[in-house]
Amino acid sequence: MFEALRQSDAIILGLLHKASARRKPDGSEVTKADTRAEQLLRKRLTQAWPTDEILGEEFGGAIAPAGRCWLLDPIDGTASFVLGMPMFGTLVALLIDGEPVFGCIHLPALRETTYAATGLGCWLTREWGRPKRVRVGPPRSLKEAKVGLTVFKEHSLARRPQASGVNDLPRRVGRFRMVGDCVQYPLLCRGALDAAVDPSMKPWDIGALVPCVLEAGGAISDFDGETTRLIERTSFVAASSERLRRQICDQIRAGAVKE
Repeated sequence: MFEALRQSDAIILGLLHKASARRKPDGSEVTKADTRAEQLLRKRLTQAWPTDEILGEEFGGAIAPAGRCWLLDPIDGTASFVLGMPMFGTLVALLIDGEPVFGCIHLPALRETTYAATGLGCWLTREWGRPKRVRVGPPRSLKEAKVGLTVFKEHSLARRPQASGVNDLPRRVGRFRMVGDCVQYPLLCRGALDAAVDPSMKPWDIGALVPCVLEAGGAISDFDGETTRLIERTSFVAASSERLRRQICDQIRAGAVKE
């Protein structure tokens, strides 16, 4: 897998600062780097595991209810990529019988990779060096917590019933940062952030995060507090403790009710 990521990095970083984007029907951006990187990753996965299913953001597919299925997001954070910012990543996940068992959050421009497999811990490697096991930070209350968020009033968020609750959240936490897309989850896994919140998610966004956060000792759910079948959810909350996760979900719901 790491060799395939090195090859996709060559495509992605070769087009950084040169990218132009077009809009997809859902309003999100796509570049040549997104499509070329996904094509390469699909090819390498098929060569290694020819019978596995693959679902990717750019070329589709389906989640296999039984057996093995890979989820691919070649550039999570295309908007940052187009701006020439390093805050984007490549997400790869393996599902078995519909549940994530392996996740990889690879940050090409930052030259680091966070990955985990069920029961084997969460690991960080920089510059493809020796892996170091990472864990979430100590428990903190909402008013003490450092929390990351991807977007505020984006078009996809504005239609959601929890929109006002998300917009109210930064006033309730100890420290708030607009980190962006998948980059905030490695920070959570190694204790730099206490929580991360995403209001608009797809299966390929979620799959890699689940093993990484859980194996680092964190807690996860959607905004409604649902903790099962997470790849089917459309929002995501990850926190360093179950108590903090519940506080965030409660605050989002409370803010939505007030509105």
